[in-house]
Amino acid sequence: MIALSLRLESLADARLPFGVGRANHAATLAHLRTVDPGLADALHNANGPKPFTCSDLIGAKAGREGLDVRAGQPLRVRLTGLTPPVAQALTTLLEKPPATWTLAGHAFQVTDAVCDPEQDPWTGRSSYEALAAARLLGKSAPTPRVTLRFSAPTGFKSKGVHMPVPLPELLFGSLVDRWNAFSPVTVSPDMRRFAAEMIAISRYELRSRAVSQKGGGVRMGGVGTVTYRALGGDRYWWRVMQMLADFAQYSGAGVQTATGMGQVRRVA
Repeated sequence: MIALSLRLESLADARLPFGVGRANHAATLAHLRTVDPGLADALHNANGPKPFTCSDLIGAKAGREGLDVRAGQPLRVRLTGLTPPVAQALTTLLEKPPATWTLAGHAFQVTDAVCDPEQDPWTGRSSYEALAAARLLGKSAPTPRVTLRFSAPTGFKSKGVHMPVPLPELLFGSLVDRWNAFSPVTVSPDMRRFAAEMIAISRYELRSRAVSQKGGGVRMGGVGTVTYRALGGDRYWWRVMQMLADFAQYSGAGVQTATGMGQVRRVA
């Protein structure tokens, strides 16, 4: 797995539409098509969870009519890959960063490509086996608490209704589904039931934010930080909870993670 950032600068002032996550998705697929056309087509046509995520434009200021971009302003986009083929294809961005990255018809200069947690804590590399070994087989006692930061609007589908709040069963249910969709190390789907019955929100700082949709609609999601606490149960599930919290940095959570929503990672 890989999580990387492209550092961007605009050569001129510009105004972009709200929510260019879809544009970043298109730019990512365009790059992947130059590396592996078959992989790009498979990702475009796949149903279900996507083995990659794409952020919105990070650092741009939202005005009344769109995102205001200033010449020379440092901006970035974030990309992750959840399977070896996708991760390897995205690695080419680090080996030879493109000169430009086009979002919503506006070309940004790529100043750097980063995959170093010391430079950007939202980036890094790992594997399912490494995450599982560290949390499930580690000698240290698991803790019952974890805090996650939702930096992009995060929402979930639940019983046919959109839920813009990362409730424990929705969050950890989403993470375990994504883990089992791509990992060679399977985790029991009963983690969703454990989250519903034994994990509570102990502290939160959340606000709702709208995400523009096709056709002029909007979808709401939660942005902020949430601390989750296991109230009891077998400590094995505490370990799974911690492992999935580590995984969230790569997988995202909830709906539309490939087009800008659901960017999340563990924080102290």
